[in-house]
Amino acid sequence: MANVFLQFLIDVENGDLDAVKRNIQNGIDLDIRDEDQQTALILAARCNHFECVKVLLEAHADVNAEDVDHWTALLNACQNGNLDIVCLLTENGAYIEHCDCGQFSPLMWASYQGHTRVVEYLLSCGTNVNAQDEHSISSLSWASGRNHVDIVELLLAAGASPNLCDKNNTSPLIWASRRGYTRIVDLLLKHNANVNSIGMKNMTALLAATKGGHAETALRLLENRTIDIKIQDKDGETPLSHACAQGLTDVVAELVQRHAYVNTVDKNGDPVLFAAVKGGKEDCVSILLENHADINAIGAENKTAILWAVERGRLNVVKYLLQYNPDVEVSGGSDDDTPLLLATKRKRVGIVYELIKYGAKLSSVDQFGDNSLHIALRNRSRDIADILLSNPRHSKYLYRPNKRGETPYKIDASLQKS
Repeated sequence: MANVFLQFLIDVENGDLDAVKRNIQNGIDLDIRDEDQQTALILAARCNHFECVKVLLEAHADVNAEDVDHWTALLNACQNGNLDIVCLLTENGAYIEHCDCGQFSPLMWASYQGHTRVVEYLLSCGTNVNAQDEHSISSLSWASGRNHVDIVELLLAAGASPNLCDKNNTSPLIWASRRGYTRIVDLLLKHNANVNSIGMKNMTALLAATKGGHAETALRLLENRTIDIKIQDKDGETPLSHACAQGLTDVVAELVQRHAYVNTVDKNGDPVLFAAVKGGKEDCVSILLENHADINAIGAENKTAILWAVERGRLNVVKYLLQYNPDVEVSGGSDDDTPLLLATKRKRVGIVYELIKYGAKLSSVDQFGDNSLHIALRNRSRDIADILLSNPRHSKYLYRPNKRGETPYKIDASLQKS
């Protein structure tokens, strides 16, 4: 008998309508289940076999039977987006508010998967548009975070709350902004979404949009004149620092024009300028400096903007920073190097040239007493050594010993012998 039941479920899963009808006529128990507690009706709905669903319902199969994870035939049909089966099940008494083990309702599954016609039908049946799953995520949040524009429109028109947050206090607006879904952001704002709602990690929609590099979305958010442009996330980053890091020039310009603070520091003590410099975003660096960003601000590890530009190898940024007369003798970083020492160690020929032209001093030494000539000659960086010695007055540094008593001249001589 067990084999008969198993074959029946296999026939249902395969959509063998004749076999299903024959078993029904022979009086098979329609409540038999597989190892996952799925009934024949659940299997038929999951596998999109409309005719099998129909004959099983006509034979009075339990329309609200649940499997081991509390999935019903209707939940399967909604996840699949099979409107015909959804309609058939609801017309036969399927409970439209039943949730699975994760508290996902039929509407949530349809919204999550982007099945617009199913969402429209469920809403016409009066389903709860503001139901939330086990993480307090609503259908609107799921649709907003997955760029299902038409579904967002339907849900909002049906009364979905644009300010219903999940357990991390993340709103649909933050979900959409994080992914750069500008059309959805626009819809939510038009339905009075709270533009300053604060979610997980102290994130707002504007912080999420700028951090994600979504310029269009950020600019749409900035059309709201009540938006908080000075808020900081858990790391102390502002919309301006995120926009600078991502090179969102138009957003940076708008934020500065709106009087965003250009010298705000993050939790590590690094100012906004560093974000633009690290990313090599020259236009953003320009905007910040033109609006009084501190060129000599010192951040973590005693680093300055010019030191970061050297470390990241941003030659064009170095050139631009030098126009604002930075202090190039400040040492910082793990090895307490000046920009010239660091550029020499990293073999950044173009940057060494610009620093020497600017007037950087060869007298600066690192923790071992090495000046830039020690380093260049030890690294066999002849191009850099030539630049360092392009000023005749610098030749004296060939004979300055380090802490081990080595001079650049001796290093060069020993390497030539080897």
